[in-house]
Amino acid sequence: MHKPDGIFGIFQVVKDFYDHGIDEHLWVFLLMIIIFSDIAIGVARAWAFHEFSSSKFRKGLVGHIAMFTFVAIFYPFAVFMNLGGILDTFIFAMIAAYGSSILASLSALGVEIPYFDKYIKNNIDKDKFNLTSIEEEKEKTKND
Repeated sequence: MHKPDGIFGIFQVVKDFYDHGIDEHLWVFLLMIIIFSDIAIGVARAWAFHEFSSSKFRKGLVGHIAMFTFVAIFYPFAVFMNLGGILDTFIFAMIAAYGSSILASLSALGVEIPYFDKYIKNNIDKDKFNLTSIEEEKEKTKND
């Protein structure tokens, strides 16, 4: 039988991966869940602080969907080319980045996780835990 090539070959590699290979790569699925969780919690944070803006939402949604699509399509190719280990480091870094974003949003909403929250605030990602921007802080000090 003639093997499909071109765009159909791409679809076949991705289809075969999700038919048989996703069970061995659960961190890919975990990253996808974390991306959607970050979207939901980020929207909740913006809504709670009355900072919901369609342009910010669109920018964030496009970035998150692009990351989701990149991982969903290109990870099967990395495994197909025996480069899964290299892309695994990227996925673990993205899990950490999205995880810190989720922790910052939860902290802003009043849900704090005792040890992780403090460690990340002090050592890893200080900027995400600031609720106001630097420009807003400067304006506040000028007005005082």
